Formats: sequence, C-alpha cells, structure tokens
Amino acid sequence: MMLFFLISQLNVSLSIEFLLILCLFIYIIFLHIQLSKKNFYIKSYLQKQGITEDNYEKKDIFQLLERLRNPEYKGTMTKDKMLDREFSQFLFEDYNNVKLFLHYTSKKSVADKIIHEGFIFANSFYKTAVSIHNDELFLIHRHHEHKQYGNYVIVISISKALYNQYAKALSKTNAKNIAVEQILTEHEPLTDENADDLYIFPKQFIKGYFNYIEGTIVKNPDFDFNYSSPQFEENLKKLRSSGQ
Repeated sequence: MMLFFLISQLNVSLSIEFLLILCLFIYIIFLHIQLSKKNFYIKSYLQKQGITEDNYEKKDIFQLLERLRNPEYKGTMTKDKMLDREFSQFLFEDYNNVKLFLHYTSKKSVADKIIHEGFIFANSFYKTAVSIHNDELFLIHRHHEHKQYGNYVIVISISKALYNQYAKALSKTNAKNIAVEQILTEHEPLTDENADDLYIFPKQFIKGYFNYIEGTIVKNPDFDFNYSSPQFEENLKKLRSSGQ
C-alpha cells in the first residue's frame, strides 16, 4: 500500500513538472513570436529610410527609437506627433473594450463630414480602414504605411462585445463576401459610378479625428462605441431570409 502511495505521489509530481515545462515552453514561443514581429516592424521602417542590414549598426536602432519617442525631434523621419502622449491617450483609453481602426484623409472637410454623417466605405471596410493595436512599434509601422494619404486621421472605435456578437451570428449563416461592418449600418447601401455598393458606418462609432502634424484633436460629441441600432438586427434578418 505504501509503495502504491509513493508511486502515485511520484506520478503527480511528474505530471505537475511536465505541465510547468509545457507552459514555460509555450510562453517562450509566444515571446519569440512577439520579438519577431517587432524585429519585422523595425527592419521595415529602417528600409524605408534607406538603411539596410549591410549598413546599420545597433546605435542606428537606438537612435531611431529615441527620435520616434521624442516629440521635439524635427527631422524628416518623425516631424509628426503621432507618438505624443495626448494622441496615445485619445486612441487607447478604451482599448480593452474596443476594436480600433484608422482612416487617413488629406482634407479637414472630409474628416468633419465623417464625424457628422458617418464613414462611407465600398464593399470592403478594410480597403480604407486599418486595424491598430496598443503597441508602439506596430502603430509606427501602420502609420508610416498610410500617412501618405493625408494628415487627418479618423479614429473608428467599436465595442468588441458588439462586434463579436454579430461576427458569431454571421458565421452561422451561409453568407459569402459579407463582413460584420456591412451588418453594422443603418441605411440601405448606395451605389457608386462603378456599380459598387457603398455602406455608411454610423457616426456613433467615429471617436473623432486628429492632425498628426498640427497636433490637434477633434472629438465627436455623439461617439458611443457601445451604440446598438435596431437596424443591425434587421440587416441580419434580411441576410438570413435572403438565403445567403
């Protein structure tokens, strides 16, 4: 009996050790993936500045990060204020509860119109809106990919719970080429000159916009990332009844 007890205790001990080793191994893989992503962002950005692996040193990377962090730096690389604390607070204050997207435009009139009327997109929401995360290097990388489209950046913020609710419902239909963003609209799609459907994302999901050169922020007084219109359910019902 005592021998059986000792063997069982040994098995339990080995099982716990195995689980600990397995968890540690998974965590190491996770850290490796995160480091690889950051390395990719840094390399991509350095290459855009004409710096390749053949001619950069560690000091180049450190100088780059310092310049990106320093809002007083006036060089061509970071003359904008994208990484200012004020912008970060505006972007990420509700981060744990929302999905975030940015849209760049060159005209203030367009930015103001989006705040008052909503965000118009053709077929694919992701052609003109870019998803972002609360990661400085990721944000830098995304910003330098899209800043060519203008100095005004629209911030689109949607409740994760709301988004996931309709994503789950959509997955249970036979719909093809239909995205959640197309369900979260309150008006029938318009048609442009190319016969493409134009959808209008509600203004309540527009947090506001900022100008990363001037450092100005304009907030939308009607912003509500939890906004849920009865029309969303109607759109889903129509989709189900159409047999898509």
